[in-house]
Amino acid sequence: MTAEVIIQQILSKHPEVSREQILETLEITKKKTGGFIADETLLRLIAAKYGVEILQKRVCRRLSISHLVAGLNDVTVTGRVVVVYPPRTFDGARSGKVANLMIADKDATLSVVLWNDKVDLIESGELKAGQVIRFFHGYTRKDREGKVELHLGSKSQIEIEPQNINADEYPYIDMFATKISNISQDNSKVHLVGKVIEIFPASTFTRSDMSRGMVMRLTLADETGKIPVVIWNEKAEELEKNLKVNANLQLVNAKVKENGNELEVHVDSYTYVEVSERHDF
Repeated sequence: MTAEVIIQQILSKHPEVSREQILETLEITKKKTGGFIADETLLRLIAAKYGVEILQKRVCRRLSISHLVAGLNDVTVTGRVVVVYPPRTFDGARSGKVANLMIADKDATLSVVLWNDKVDLIESGELKAGQVIRFFHGYTRKDREGKVELHLGSKSQIEIEPQNINADEYPYIDMFATKISNISQDNSKVHLVGKVIEIFPASTFTRSDMSRGMVMRLTLADETGKIPVVIWNEKAEELEKNLKVNANLQLVNAKVKENGNELEVHVDSYTYVEVSERHDF
């Protein structure tokens, strides 16, 4: 709403007041406040003195993921859920639960953090990978790596499969997969889709704190090349029993590391792993 619209609303309710009087009051108020407050805000205060309520029409802009920045406090975002991580509980001054998702639109992917009652949607099976979801009244923060993530708390709302959307604008994760031949040291994290062509036996090791760890290696290939994959600890335990040669493997948020002159992809607890007999991710 512009300053002129507010002036017209005051004049319509108080015809005895002139435009010049309103502008004069505005200038006086600006001087008192040091000129740091926008004219529109000051005119709302002036309108309130005249008993005129200025109703601000709320405009809900649909933000694409690529336009998000940290520090926003009332965000509405739509995306397709491409990854759902298992919920976790936490204790402390306040106990609760938290779950992480990843969503995508046609421009980018975004990490989403659900808190407490919002996690119920995952635990009940109502919210799952593949759905298009609209998140209302979220807030954005930076994650540990400085990337933007969306948080959904007690005041936030979640709409599953909203109406009047174009599903083609919300792709699956394979659209963002990096081809193996394009992986470089510049990639700190990658999404990969490929076929397992070789699996090496898993091995265990003892950490400095005497706890037990596990590591497993395999080779992943796509139509552009192949790359070694190193899988650590609980992910290795999960895959050791079920993973077979020729299975199709999807990795989300895998780390790229250099080993000598060779690049490797590392899978840890922060990596989402999905195995399929079909190449239809």
